[in-house]
Amino acid sequence: MAITIKPALRKNPQDKDAAAKYYAQVVLAPEMTLEQIVEQIADRCTLTGSDIKAVLDALMTVIKRSLANGTPVRLGDLGSFRPSVSGKGIEDASKCGANSVKKARVIYVPSTQIKKAVADYSFSKAGANTANEDGGDEKPDPKPDEGGEAPDPAA
Repeated sequence: MAITIKPALRKNPQDKDAAAKYYAQVVLAPEMTLEQIVEQIADRCTLTGSDIKAVLDALMTVIKRSLANGTPVRLGDLGSFRPSVSGKGIEDASKCGANSVKKARVIYVPSTQIKKAVADYSFSKAGANTANEDGGDEKPDPKPDEGGEAPDPAA
């Protein structure tokens, strides 16, 4: 199975005068729900769905509490979560405090195992009929000639 992509025309936010270019954009599959995750886990082990749901609910509570206390959370081969903030710069360190925080967020850092799995993803172009026909099933070029990550249209 492959991740479906489609071309998306985007301007370079760092160079407004540059011509727009097409960048690969993921066509998202339907979102997986907690209920579906519970069912798939239950199919792979001896726990009941209600036991799995209870564990996942408890995990969420522990993660939220830990992050709220400034504690990073490492979940083994899944990766880690840590709290982060962004705010306005203040010249005087003594005046830099909670009132200078604009936004709190959570940063997820995938484990090495997850990163390796991501490196093995394959992609297929939306609407492509056969493999390797105009962007069909293929692995990404590990050393592309140019480009890199597509600019974030929200930036």
